[in-house]
Amino acid sequence: MTPNPLRRAMRQSINVLTKPVPIPRLGTPSLAERVSGRVVLITGASSGIGKRLAERVAGAGATAVVTARRADELDRLVQSIEATGGKAHAVVGDLSTEEGINEVAQAVLDRFGAPDVFVSNAGRSIMRSVAESEHRLHDYERTMRLNYLAGVGLTLRLLPEMRRRRSGHVVHSSSIGVLSNLPTFSAYIGSKAALDAFFGVAAIESLRDGVHFTNVHLPLVDTEMIAPTDWSGFASLTVDQAADMLIDAIRRRPRAVNNPLGSMYLAAESVAPRTLHRLQNLMFHEIGVGQSTSES
Repeated sequence: MTPNPLRRAMRQSINVLTKPVPIPRLGTPSLAERVSGRVVLITGASSGIGKRLAERVAGAGATAVVTARRADELDRLVQSIEATGGKAHAVVGDLSTEEGINEVAQAVLDRFGAPDVFVSNAGRSIMRSVAESEHRLHDYERTMRLNYLAGVGLTLRLLPEMRRRRSGHVVHSSSIGVLSNLPTFSAYIGSKAALDAFFGVAAIESLRDGVHFTNVHLPLVDTEMIAPTDWSGFASLTVDQAADMLIDAIRRRPRAVNNPLGSMYLAAESVAPRTLHRLQNLMFHEIGVGQSTSES
């Protein structure tokens, strides 16, 4: 079948803008200067981005406190970090429940106090259009529980001590979809946008307390999460490149970190929103970017 030329052009444009552009950060502290001798809590750390970030911060001298549901995977990660001379500690927990959130928070506070850096990385995704979701409110409930409430719940427990000591950094492993309103991901993007907004409010309230909040808008990343969806032809970041974006956030402590594609969406939304929306609608109806999941 002859490839759709418009689809090909769209993909090429997106792919060119997906990869982050390394920018020299003169005067910016190195990762080691930010985290060496400090505690970094990472959720969703049993695989993918969270796992790689844990390895990177431990390699820079931090104690990586890693949490997820899969105890075996966490144990292997801790052993791997310790085998290379790093420090790591596993906290097994299910962040999709209030009880699980409180258990993880208490375990961290009891052993370490509030971490110096908290990376809210745990998440789940689902691909289904709004039109196909008439009787699927549970999709939205499940994504909100893990993608939004887990980050909120842990922040609420950890923030008081950060404010008392007047230092701390909370980082959200967010999505470029928050900027682009990517069709068929309303449940996922809605939950990520909610945590973006929560962190935005918390950042304003904590401005005088020495606590920083950063939303990192990651593009497509080659992890287990994207496996059920056909993204053939679209460029994705490696977990190392995604970790680089989170590390950039830890080093600079900005309010947001975007790749070139995310910055383009922000500019287009400001300058030519109607044109942008028509192009996105065309991609959804005429070109297609994948197939809906069969998750029930």
